[in-house]
Amino acid sequence: MPGSPDPVLGDWLLTHVVAVAAALTTVGVVYATRARSARGFLTPALLGGGYALAALAVWTVARLVTDAFPSGFVEDPLAAAGFLGFSFLLLAGFVVVAALLFARRGLVAPLVALFGVTELVWWAFLHVRGETDALGMFLIFGPALLVLLVAAAGVEYAGRWVRRRFVRDGGRSTS
Repeated sequence: MPGSPDPVLGDWLLTHVVAVAAALTTVGVVYATRARSARGFLTPALLGGGYALAALAVWTVARLVTDAFPSGFVEDPLAAAGFLGFSFLLLAGFVVVAALLFARRGLVAPLVALFGVTELVWWAFLHVRGETDALGMFLIFGPALLVLLVAAAGVEYAGRWVRRRFVRDGGRSTS
């Protein structure tokens, strides 16, 4: 189909398997480091930085291997650096926000959202060509996904608050 991106790994299913493995690994590492994340900001920042580097490396390698690197990156390296810098901060932000909300507030919704975002991002980054590059689309939709992650956390937090406030002692009445 014209305009459809091609999977770099050659198969749609294999691309999903790799993306799910990346998402499970990311969420597993955030879960495993929750005690350290609760004590400070350094661990979530390092996790976010590593995640962003890995995701951008996947995007870069997929384009270099298939000779599908966007021409604009070569023509204007300063704009490319800004583009990659913003992408790095946005990608790292997903992990940092999810790790902090999980470690400090015990919210699980950010981990579920992080899994979904990671699967989507890696799946898209492992596709080349098409009408628009995946990283360009991520810069448009990435901030909205980050807002959805925070909104999911807010819904979970509000639900827990309502439950604590109105359903006391396991649902037993105090009278």
